[in-house]
Amino acid sequence: MNVRTYNVKYSSVLTTLLLGVIVMFSACHSAKQVAYFQNVTDSLNTVTYVQNSSYDPPIIKTGDILNVDITNIDMSTGGQMTEATGEQQAGEKENKGFMVDKAGYIEMPVYGRIKLSGLTTEEAKEVVRKSCLRFYKDPIVNIRIANFMITIIGQVQRPGNYLVTAEKINLIDALGLAGDLDIMGRRDNIMVMREENGKTVFTRVNLNSTDVFQSEYFYLQSGDKIYVEPLKAHARAGTTDQRTQSLLTISLSFISISVTIITLLTRLN
Repeated sequence: MNVRTYNVKYSSVLTTLLLGVIVMFSACHSAKQVAYFQNVTDSLNTVTYVQNSSYDPPIIKTGDILNVDITNIDMSTGGQMTEATGEQQAGEKENKGFMVDKAGYIEMPVYGRIKLSGLTTEEAKEVVRKSCLRFYKDPIVNIRIANFMITIIGQVQRPGNYLVTAEKINLIDALGLAGDLDIMGRRDNIMVMREENGKTVFTRVNLNSTDVFQSEYFYLQSGDKIYVEPLKAHARAGTTDQRTQSLLTISLSFISISVTIITLLTRLN
């Protein structure tokens, strides 16, 4: 074996090992990007406790649509009377209810104008119940925000607007509604947008760590928007024009053919 042949073989082996290291490194790096809550130990029979952030119930504000359900038990008639006011019927897409006007009031038949803005739904229940005492002895009132909606966009399975039936929803549950992040979604830099005092607040949370449970934006509010950005490699691929992709494909093919020819010549020698 001459020196030239030895050098060719050595170069081929070195190139193969280098490519192998790059592939392994890329695979490990991708795995680290995909996994959630990486600071939780993977040991069996080990329990990890994380303190959740405090939950603040949503505050009724201008533009909210409220579903109000009033129930009264009338023992004199031996039965229960229910007055469902502003409830959405099955199969209806439009939110029906009482909209909170600019002054913070809702207008209800019989009961009149009632100011509810600035209150939680629990506090609003008591205000409406007191208004009903003029007509019923012991009314039971339930109030729900009918247009509690969040928006999820970016690298998720099902981006879109989601109407939330429960007031208490967190970031993990919301992403579950959207079918979870897809494989190319960046998990360490989720953006949450929220309107506060006439301004839009932008913040980012990291799903690779359990610190997300302690974020003040872990529990979502009506109108919140969630954006999942793509991994940098995927973003670069998405912005590469067709000509660049063609040149890259041709270059890789040329390199592959060259390596094959050199390998065959080495074996013949």
